[in-house]
Amino acid sequence: MKTLSINCSIIKNGLIKKFSSVIIHNSVLTLSFLDVLFREGVIRSYRILSKKKIEVYLKYYKGTSVINNIKSISTSSRSIYYSINDICRWKSNYSPLNSFIILNTSKKMFSSNELKYYKSGGQVLCIIS
Repeated sequence: MKTLSINCSIIKNGLIKKFSSVIIHNSVLTLSFLDVLFREGVIRSYRILSKKKIEVYLKYYKGTSVINNIKSISTSSRSIYYSINDICRWKSNYSPLNSFIILNTSKKMFSSNELKYYKSGGQVLCIIS
């Protein structure tokens, strides 16, 4: 969880500085996180450089980054869990703003936009807007 928080900060700083790519730390949780970001279309791609490093290619549209903000919700000392009802309520309030939640379950990591396929709640890792 700590590695994922550090990686989110690296990605956020890379977007602020308008870098085309950033190098982040490799972990199983990070790879799942990047898969979700790629499926949602907010990063161009990523590639594994070594056992410890991954290069993430950031996405921009007309000079502005596709990701406006990454807000961490769960931390290593505090885990926040949402049920399906909580996620649906959150989507009805914030989805028009093109935001989505990244959830981690025992089976898979997915976004709130993919809820109809998995139909389960889980630990809320972060909000991407």
